[in-house]
Amino acid sequence: MPAYTIVTTSAAQGSDAAEVNTLADDFADQSEALGYSRRMAHEMLSLAQQLDLDFDYSNVGLYEGDLLEEDLEPDHPAFLGVWVLDDDGAAFVTADEFRESAAEAALS
Repeated sequence: MPAYTIVTTSAAQGSDAAEVNTLADDFADQSEALGYSRRMAHEMLSLAQQLDLDFDYSNVGLYEGDLLEEDLEPDHPAFLGVWVLDDDGAAFVTADEFRESAAEAALS
């Protein structure tokens, strides 16, 4: 089974620190890893609603491979995409879309 690494990052409004958790696991395929990361994103949203937290920024990133020992950023070649969390829910942004958006923001 192929390995995938999931990175959860969460910060609430008014916080100057984010909590980051990383796990690597084997999944049958990319679709299964995507579904698992989606469930994690929705669980984070549910927890934030229960605790009345306002998001500053929170996301669940998905990377191909067992990358626990690496510094993972969206420019890493194994980056597949990210679930971006906000008050409206979770939306998946592919690696290409994320990088394109970042490039456009850098030009602004």
